[in-house]
Amino acid sequence: MYCYAVNGRCTSPGHLWLTGCRGEMEQQLQKIPGFEKWIIEKESQSYIEALQDQKQNLVYLTADSVNVLDELASEKIYIIGGLVDRNRWKGITMKKAEEQGIQTAKLPIGDFLKMSSSQVLTVNQVIEILLTFLETRDWKASFFQVIPQRKRCESDAEENQGANEGGCEINEDRGEIKKQCTEAPLSD
Repeated sequence: MYCYAVNGRCTSPGHLWLTGCRGEMEQQLQKIPGFEKWIIEKESQSYIEALQDQKQNLVYLTADSVNVLDELASEKIYIIGGLVDRNRWKGITMKKAEEQGIQTAKLPIGDFLKMSSSQVLTVNQVIEILLTFLETRDWKASFFQVIPQRKRCESDAEENQGANEGGCEINEDRGEIKKQCTEAPLSD
């Protein structure tokens, strides 16, 4: 719901797909008021099945990748998985992408800030970072606007206090967007 709302507030929203909508997930989604009116692609198949004709353009975003995402390419389709793969299932998203024969990449978080904990982010944080990057073309500003201060090391948080200017301003306590995002969609 949060990702859909953030994307909808952007002046040039990304083209969102929600794949694997079956079983328990489908039942839970149907309980969301207005879900049937969401303007996104809803697919019961997995992303690999639904987008098999575009497999060469799929990029699975995972913190375990060795490939660092420098730029967003309009022809690419960026997959943000709903799996939490730290602790018990460490590396599962990377393994899944390798088995499916699709590209992987990670956000360049380590180039711009030190995390006080894992570099694994929530789905809504990744969506918001990507949308903010499309507007600002500045990874550092995108990370500092979206990643909560509690997840950043003190020296980075203090050094970059002014990085929140421009782009999407976030009220971390309530997750509200105070300014619209602009720029191109995440994928065509």
